[in-house]
Amino acid sequence: MRIYEDNFAYEVEQIIDRATQVPSGWRYNINRVRPNHQILRSGDAATKEAAEKAGKRALARVIRAEQKVQSVEGKGAA
Repeated sequence: MRIYEDNFAYEVEQIIDRATQVPSGWRYNINRVRPNHQILRSGDAATKEAAEKAGKRALARVIRAEQKVQSVEGKGAA
């Protein structure tokens, strides 16, 4: 499942143990999707709900940091 927000997205996926093929948790990835695809952050959680919550929080932090950088760059150019 991938959720898009502006130039970013987060996705949640189930982790499968390669040796036993048994689900062993959940992983979230934070991606920059434009101008090119780039994984910015990743993390693990025990449940899907916890991974979604952590992914949303991490995405919000990435977007805030990006907006802060853009506002500083905009002030420097003026």
